[in-house]
Amino acid sequence: MTSDGITDADWDRVHELAVAIVNASAREEEAARVRARATLFTLLDQLDDKYGPKPSLLATRADYLESHEHREWLWRAAYTEALRLDDHTNQLLVAHSLAEFFIEEVGNLEEGATWLGVWREHLGIAPVNHDGAELARLEALLLRGGAP
Repeated sequence: MTSDGITDADWDRVHELAVAIVNASAREEEAARVRARATLFTLLDQLDDKYGPKPSLLATRADYLESHEHREWLWRAAYTEALRLDDHTNQLLVAHSLAEFFIEEVGNLEEGATWLGVWREHLGIAPVNHDGAELARLEALLLRGGAP
């Protein structure tokens, strides 16, 4: 079960579609990627009806949207809901998404630095494995002035 209450069976369906989208990233598979995204959004709509506005559903939708404005709104809503639910896992994941979004995609370094600080707080004193490397990468990007 996810930290916000989505069953493993439902989340596995979301994960399968996310993998299909990533695997269909080659140009010749554009149609497959579009179909998988449409199917993912339909599934997320169904899960929203079943569970309500859960952080993992809001954040996943944001991950696959193209509109910067709508993505930001969804991630902020996901973070707010994660705070309300005291869902530390989604607080951590969404803070990372927002830091990465503002630093790499939008170029709003002030907002990126704020979310990077929030993410760093959630990681704790000694981030491990991938998180430590990702934190160092985003901090270096921030110091260089944004996207590579």
